[in-house]
Amino acid sequence: MRAMVLHNRSLSIQELPTPEPKEGQVLARVLACGICGSDLHMANFMDDMIEASKVSGRTPWDDLRPESAVVMGHEFVAEIVRTGPGVEEWKLGDRVTSVPALPDPDAPNGIHTLGYTPGIPGAYGEYILLGASMLLRVADHLPDTIAATTEPCAVGLHTVRQSGIQAGDTALVMGAGPIGLMVLLWLKKEGVRFVAVSDPSAERRELATKLGADLVVDPRAESVTTRVGEALQSAATGSSASTRPGTPQPDVVFECVGVPGTLQQALEYVRARGQVVVAGVCMEQDRVRPMVGTNKHLTVRFVLGYSPNEYAEALAALADGSIDPSPMITRTVNLDELPEAFRSLADPRDCKVVLVP
Repeated sequence: MRAMVLHNRSLSIQELPTPEPKEGQVLARVLACGICGSDLHMANFMDDMIEASKVSGRTPWDDLRPESAVVMGHEFVAEIVRTGPGVEEWKLGDRVTSVPALPDPDAPNGIHTLGYTPGIPGAYGEYILLGASMLLRVADHLPDTIAATTEPCAVGLHTVRQSGIQAGDTALVMGAGPIGLMVLLWLKKEGVRFVAVSDPSAERRELATKLGADLVVDPRAESVTTRVGEALQSAATGSSASTRPGTPQPDVVFECVGVPGTLQQALEYVRARGQVVVAGVCMEQDRVRPMVGTNKHLTVRFVLGYSPNEYAEALAALADGSIDPSPMITRTVNLDELPEAFRSLADPRDCKVVLVP
């Protein structure tokens, strides 16, 4: 099979053996796979990601080394083409998705992390191995490109749920990339009454508006605190606590950028006794002024991933149309175009790029 291989920070299309499904596994043909920010990080910061995982005590990447060759890709929808022994509940042609993990009793924690494990190809190729016990059926009417957003949709759901935000609260989402926009969609679905989005890209601010943002702000051209405060005051939201007299601030700030400096900004943007939820993954060391958080009595929560139940809930929301991420899918690419797509994603005019092999 053909697949894109990451090796020593180089991306190339290679011919690899098509894997054989073992007991309890299926072989599926990849129909679509989204490009994730984590994969962009992997291509540029593999050493740092491995080191951070070791420091934090996480083990799914125990087999990963800086020199490892990896087929990434974990935001997928696929069609079953072969079943292994013991698989009876699934048939050839079934269209499925799954939490990106392959059960294996010999693997660390009993699973291989799909897209990040040497020798176990992810979905940036023609075929992928999946665990039958973890499969979810994709509704017939759901397009492949939308089904391939289940994973980031689940990340957005998990981020919002972990915040504990209530319908009467107000929010600011920093960053209108795929995760920030998924957070926006779930905030609106959950009935949060005011959601502002900040992003320096005009194209992404336009996407945020299409997806329901009550206010969009260019943080490079205007004061986020002033614009959001004026909008909150105008909307008579009743936010009572603020670090600046007469300037309302949001109850929860979702930091979905992940570059040095944005965490400090989030501490400044949120109201006193509010909460900052960090979904952005900063790959560099950062500096904050802890006293800002101390003076404001802030809660800062870091979030990652989702539960299997949240993954299933995200797929159901896509299927019933209550979450519609279609505007954020800015283009599709084939396998030969995939390496160049990784390089071009530095351009913020793109949002979610989906591989259709």
